[in-house]
Amino acid sequence: MQVDAQAAVHAAEEAFQSQEGTRMLAALQGCDRLLQAMPPEQVIPETKAPDAADPLAEERALLWLWRGRLLVIADQPDVVVKGLHSLDQAIARLSAAGDRAGAEEALAIAWMNRGSGLFRLGSRDALAEAVRSYDQAIVVLERIDGPRNTLGAAWMNRGVGLMHLDEAKEAPESVAARLADAAKSLERAIAVLQPLAATQQMAQRNLASTWANLGILRTRRQDAEGAAEAHRHAVQLFRPLAAEGDMPATFELAARLFNLGQACGAAGETEAALTAGRESLSLLATLPANDAQVAELGLRTRHALCVILGGLLAAGRAQAEDPDRAARLEEAGDLVEDGLASLRGRGELPEGIAAAGARLYEFGAWLYRTQQPRFLGEFLLDHLDEGNARTNIAAATVQVARQAMVQSDFSATLGGDMDRMLDLLQDLGEVESRLKARGVAV
Repeated sequence: MQVDAQAAVHAAEEAFQSQEGTRMLAALQGCDRLLQAMPPEQVIPETKAPDAADPLAEERALLWLWRGRLLVIADQPDVVVKGLHSLDQAIARLSAAGDRAGAEEALAIAWMNRGSGLFRLGSRDALAEAVRSYDQAIVVLERIDGPRNTLGAAWMNRGVGLMHLDEAKEAPESVAARLADAAKSLERAIAVLQPLAATQQMAQRNLASTWANLGILRTRRQDAEGAAEAHRHAVQLFRPLAAEGDMPATFELAARLFNLGQACGAAGETEAALTAGRESLSLLATLPANDAQVAELGLRTRHALCVILGGLLAAGRAQAEDPDRAARLEEAGDLVEDGLASLRGRGELPEGIAAAGARLYEFGAWLYRTQQPRFLGEFLLDHLDEGNARTNIAAATVQVARQAMVQSDFSATLGGDMDRMLDLLQDLGEVESRLKARGVAV
């Protein structure tokens, strides 16, 4: 029985590393068969808790552990819950084993996987319990001087859990204290992982993720400069990971650059924000355009770049005769037009992509209305889809454009622009007709 259990645990470990569905299912079934075939477990009579003196105590614990690890990575919440139950069984037996060789390291792994499974459930109660699980893993790992990368990951995950433990009625001082605790956890993770990153790729990845999460946290804490600094570290660490050109790493680097651009923009580092956003967009252009995550991040990146360019145009930092103004106007227009054109023919859009497309359409409406009004009607019609979001944006834009003409007493006509004004009115009339056909009053 012991030999069979060892073989099943070895098969589960290999299947877990392969992430192949058929192998993981077979390994899971193997764990189930052995757990059912084992003789009745010895328990402590007074508490009914597992007895460490059971001759198969170690085998039972490891089978429960691997069964749980295989289940908690599932996409179905009910399967994750079964995995959490298995990990609880493993934790009970590994805790009873005390300091027996390997038991405490396995116990730390069980707590780590329990936290990961609870993260996947996503509720506030689950996140709170996940934080407690990482607390337990940290206690064990520090007691036994366990693997430092695992310890760093535990501190990182604890911090991320605290970041997301939002509650609708949470007092401001409670939020501040929780986020401060999250920052300390992430900073502790960085201290643990930093010495390992040069020689361990997994530690480098964990360190990069920690810096990225610290950047997001600093943004929440209104520390724009600190957020930009953190995201720069994340980007620097992700670059070599993405150098081989595989899609997940390339996408991840593009996402980190997007975050860096956002943080730099908030910190007033305009050129750095533009540089980061442009690089993110160029990386996304190398990935499959039909991938939903790639499409959504591409639209969000385009919009972020447009907001910065629009701010420069609106602030009047470049006069009409300045070639920088023309270049910025052209770049913003291309970002909008190309982004919205990429959505044509895709059918019904996922919610995230549709929302990002609507934001880009809204910016385009502002851009043409304020900077190139002669193209406004054409733009609104070219990219007016069947959704309510763009329909409402078009209607509001037409109203604002007409109000602006009335408020100016059509003064543009005094400068000899009567034909241009009439063309604009005609174009807006065509947009109104299209909207009225949909039952939208303008």
